[in-house]
Amino acid sequence: MNWLIQLPQKYKKFLISLVVSLFIVSAIISIYQLRQIIQLLESPKSSTSWSVVQLQMEHRRFINSLQLYRLGGVKHADLMLRYDILWSRFPVLLEGQENAGFHNIKSARQLVRELFQEVQRIEPLLQALPPSHEKFEQVIERLNMYSSPINTLVNKEFQRNSEFDKKTDFKLLQLQLILSFAIGALLISGSILIVMIVRENHINRYLANHDVLTGLPNRAGLREFIASLENNRRDYAIMVLDLNGFKNINDCYGHEYGDRILNVVAQRLNGQMRHCDYAVRLGGDEFAIVQTRVRSSEDCSGFAQRLINVIEKPMSLEDRECFVGTSIGISTALDSQDDWLTILGQADTAMYQAKQESRCSSWQFFEGQMQLAKEREQHLLSQFRDALENQQMSLFYQPIMDLVNDKVVGAEVQVRWEHPVYGWVEQAELVDVAHACGCVVALESWVLRASTQQLKRWQHGLNTHLQLAVSISSSTLHNDLLVLVNKVLIESRILPHRLIINIIDSNQQMLLDCVDAIRELRRIGVSLSLDNFGSAECPLELLNHLPVQYLRGAKSLMLDLLKSSDKQPMLIATVMFANRLGVKLMVDGVESEQHLEQLKEITKEVMVLGAAVATWAPAEEFSPYLRANANISSE
Repeated sequence: MNWLIQLPQKYKKFLISLVVSLFIVSAIISIYQLRQIIQLLESPKSSTSWSVVQLQMEHRRFINSLQLYRLGGVKHADLMLRYDILWSRFPVLLEGQENAGFHNIKSARQLVRELFQEVQRIEPLLQALPPSHEKFEQVIERLNMYSSPINTLVNKEFQRNSEFDKKTDFKLLQLQLILSFAIGALLISGSILIVMIVRENHINRYLANHDVLTGLPNRAGLREFIASLENNRRDYAIMVLDLNGFKNINDCYGHEYGDRILNVVAQRLNGQMRHCDYAVRLGGDEFAIVQTRVRSSEDCSGFAQRLINVIEKPMSLEDRECFVGTSIGISTALDSQDDWLTILGQADTAMYQAKQESRCSSWQFFEGQMQLAKEREQHLLSQFRDALENQQMSLFYQPIMDLVNDKVVGAEVQVRWEHPVYGWVEQAELVDVAHACGCVVALESWVLRASTQQLKRWQHGLNTHLQLAVSISSSTLHNDLLVLVNKVLIESRILPHRLIINIIDSNQQMLLDCVDAIRELRRIGVSLSLDNFGSAECPLELLNHLPVQYLRGAKSLMLDLLKSSDKQPMLIATVMFANRLGVKLMVDGVESEQHLEQLKEITKEVMVLGAAVATWAPAEEFSPYLRANANISSE
């Protein structure tokens, strides 16, 4: 019955409807035919023949009794009894419902009626005449005249009943054949229906516990496996795997190709499983492994590395070769009283930690501080909206110095949140939280409005040429940023070129989708900066499409170039590259005077941000610093 599984759903429904209909029709026909057979078997077959034979026998007995009565061999009472018995046979034939067939034979009915009339005429004679009277001879002769016709009638009735029995038997055979076919169809359709129901239940149970795409067990299957496991042992570990680079494959080649990649990964995972291990697809590109018979963490780390090695092997599908990596989080049940759901959550937390700490494939064991970090993230997520609506956020500023004249030419704004439990939450974490709860546009819009109002106050109070750099993510660029910028420029009455939009979270496709809006921002005079220049997040191709005036070097890259003297030529080349493009390089992360002096020795054709210039400060503390260091002059 495996072909039932392979049938398309619409054909499967049609087949089930057909089998159910056949079952119902067969059941109805079987019940009807059975009732017909019972009625036929219960109907009397020979009641007419029996009645005619009884009439014949009583007719002969009465004649014999009448002859004996004449000779004195029978008493008058016995003769009358025999007469009464003979008389009683006539109404049975002439009026009885069981002899309805006899009523339709006119000649037979006429014969019986005549004999009945003759018998009725005898009764007065029997009461009035003595036994020796000569009229009894005449009565006997008249009664004997009916003997031959009655014998003939008996023969005809037996012949007629024989034909009736043949017809009845033939009809009974027909009914039995139809009943046999109906019962056969009932049994076959019922059997098919039972098999289909059992098979569907089996399929539904399989689907309830397995992933349709890969055939691996799902969360329900994992729950059953762990439940059976925890009854006997705690020597297991749960690994959560998330594929690296899978989203790019989906975006480039489509979800159908991505599904095939997931199938290949599932097959590779299954190939590494022992009979006592268990592989699960949690959903999307996340998998889980239950490793049993674990004695120490080394068992898990070695197994995790084998999984990484096998998943990283190139995949060739449809003449395309692609690569995916994986980040693995591990949590063991050894020496732990936590239930499996807690252990699964711990492995998931460790997996995200591994993904954040390394862009290549890696594994990470769960540690206690990870749980604290996860709880912190959940608390921030649950309270962030209210904090934003109640304007509990604060703005901090850091100067931007131009090394050409050692003057502060601008300020970068950063949003922070003073949490009642966790203290100050920095902008990078705030942006991640805002992305997670869908509030990043609201957050960055508030920062843009509030910081431009502060720039307006500095412009009027200090009469400065100060520029303001505001970091904006790709999501906000897609959300009518042009309308928002125009509105804040009108509200703050600052010149467009005083505003620098620093594009962070450089999702290449999202930026290319809104390149027209970015060019329109440049057309109205707003300055643009591209963040993380020199990292994988900011490919050179973007510079062909985005009309930026500033390139902001990746902080980790700039620090690395400053610390290593052998890498300083790369920094010089980066500055020359920016100058050749006609843009200004911003060097972020200059945290010490030593690094600042080293940078000045290499080049002054850059703008600098970092603690070596000044630390982050709120507006009320930053204003005195501006008054002392900013390039103040008349417009």
